[in-house]
Amino acid sequence: MSQTPRSSLGSAFLLGRDPGTDGDAPLGDPTVTGVASPELRQSLAEVKGQAQFLLYLADQIEESLDQLSNENDSCHGAFLCKVLGMYSSQLESKHHGLGDKIAETCQEIYVTVREFDPV
Repeated sequence: MSQTPRSSLGSAFLLGRDPGTDGDAPLGDPTVTGVASPELRQSLAEVKGQAQFLLYLADQIEESLDQLSNENDSCHGAFLCKVLGMYSSQLESKHHGLGDKIAETCQEIYVTVREFDPV
């Protein structure tokens, strides 16, 4: 049984029918014009970029914590603590930015989908 790659899950949803068609074209048909605006695609790209950066930070924090627990040199330990403080503040600020960006992007998706919702 094959699985759909994560990268194509959203793109299949964002491809819809051209407002000028009768709506019988299947979702994801490459001959159909995509409904996602360039702004929506940009917002999604920004969300993905911020999420990837958060994952990177989490990995760096985890690695630094492992190093700190095994560190015998107090100077290197102090350096790791400073690095962890920097990572922590970056994680906090990026987390807040990501939440706001997700909310904005969800609103754009909602508006886009409402334009094509037959109900």
